[in-house]
Amino acid sequence: MDGTHLKYIDVMRDRCRAGFDSLLGNTKTLSFVDFPDYPNVGDSAIALGALQYFFERAIKVESVSCIGTLYVPKLRSSDVVYINGGGNIAGFFAGIDRHRNGLSRDLPANVRLVQGPQSIHWASESARAGFLNDFLSREGLAIAVRDKRSSQILAEEGASPVLMPDSAHLLGRIESPPPCQKYVVLARRDQEAVDSGRSEMHPDWLTDDRRERVASTVRWKYRYLSGIGSWLNPSPSAWKSIAERRLARGVSMLSPGETVVTDRLHAMLIALQMGRSVVAVDNNNQKLSNYASTWFGDVDARLVFAESIEAAVESVR
Repeated sequence: MDGTHLKYIDVMRDRCRAGFDSLLGNTKTLSFVDFPDYPNVGDSAIALGALQYFFERAIKVESVSCIGTLYVPKLRSSDVVYINGGGNIAGFFAGIDRHRNGLSRDLPANVRLVQGPQSIHWASESARAGFLNDFLSREGLAIAVRDKRSSQILAEEGASPVLMPDSAHLLGRIESPPPCQKYVVLARRDQEAVDSGRSEMHPDWLTDDRRERVASTVRWKYRYLSGIGSWLNPSPSAWKSIAERRLARGVSMLSPGETVVTDRLHAMLIALQMGRSVVAVDNNNQKLSNYASTWFGDVDARLVFAESIEAAVESVR
């Protein structure tokens, strides 16, 4: 890896640390909720980056839970509850928004609620209203966003979010096997894809191996049974191992290519931290270009944008 790319990794990691310092202040202990228990590799990278920060700053993680194993009464004695970052607030995943808003309503006022760095995208007026009324209005809420557009959206609602990079940058250099072909393509097959029909031609990283899939299915089934789901909750170290296995799966998908073509934000970030070049294509709410324009103007990220997956592939053939 050349020196300019090392600079990119170090600068972004330092910016992320500084953002977390501002977001969490002198926090000594916390409960980590909404830990990803689904196949999307990017959310596991986000969670692992947050855990790395907590380790570096000697913040004690008292508990880790996913949506399926969360039992709010167990959080009522917490000083701080930290919600994993990533995704879209009031965006395309209504169930996640309802869960987040409900957590804000149900936690006692003396518990400090902290939302890790997110993107903001109003998918509907009702989603916006739910977020503003049930989440953003919470006394003492601390919230981080990861691009200037999201920061401006919340500022227009009277909020003062922390603008900081995605926590995946705290993973630093990501080790991977050497490339063996010119490029690989990883394309979205979800609600954020620009052209889902064409995306079906290329792999995505939304499939767990059988071991993870079975365990995750069981935990999700218990989310409607109050405290029973919490009995199945893995330890913090076990959650970390689960996320590491998912990240390793993603790295193995990206590593064959000298260049990675993708419309996923975290495939872009992980590939750059692996030392690969990236040709990025925006998703349908401009998450990738908003992020790059916020953070990459003064660093040497090996990144260019293309108008479509097809154009990106043509540029690297």
